[in-house]
Amino acid sequence: MVITKKAKNILLPTLLTSIYVIVIYFFMAYQVKKGLLISIHEISSFNVGTKFLCDFISSLLPVIVFLLITIVQKKPLKEAGITLKSPILIAVLFSVYLVMFFGNGDFTIRGIYESFFYLLIVAFPEEFIFRGYLFTAVDREAGFWAGAVISGILFGIPHAFMPSILNGDPPWEFILSMMSELLGQGILAGGIFALLYKKSKTLFVPVLIHAILDYSGVLFAG
Repeated sequence: MVITKKAKNILLPTLLTSIYVIVIYFFMAYQVKKGLLISIHEISSFNVGTKFLCDFISSLLPVIVFLLITIVQKKPLKEAGITLKSPILIAVLFSVYLVMFFGNGDFTIRGIYESFFYLLIVAFPEEFIFRGYLFTAVDREAGFWAGAVISGILFGIPHAFMPSILNGDPPWEFILSMMSELLGQGILAGGIFALLYKKSKTLFVPVLIHAILDYSGVLFAG
């Protein structure tokens, strides 16, 4: 069977992103097994180095890998949303994030790391990989809805990882948990972030909104 160029342009990014998702699962399981998993609420001056190293491996290192893939494929980074389009909106959203940080009033190592974590460890890597890289590739070849669904599914699956790993769920419970995440945390939320990305023409808008939504949990919890 001959695979068309269009199909290859969809399958390769989907395969690479799927590999990333699988690797993240095993890395999370390894952290739990070795006692290296540090909750964002347990950070102190004694463990922040370990926390950053684990976060770098699971989040920032994959971003570097996907950036290198984009460069090797000779695609401009603006195609992955790394642009300063919608500068006023970006400035407003970043200002909101700063106000949230100062409004939280926690200037300890934990408080500072929390603000760093939700923006640069969670929001940026997820948006870059699932929207900037995967969604963009599928959207280019098959349109918005195909891109939103495919990237949304792979975006939703990892959200079931940590609860299942911590609970020691058997495979069938993990699959059920994963399926429950596909619609809400996956396709629906991913589709909204993809739409924000398309409309603003920059990845930084969904990144900042993603970070604001996640970081708001810290303020309400407090």
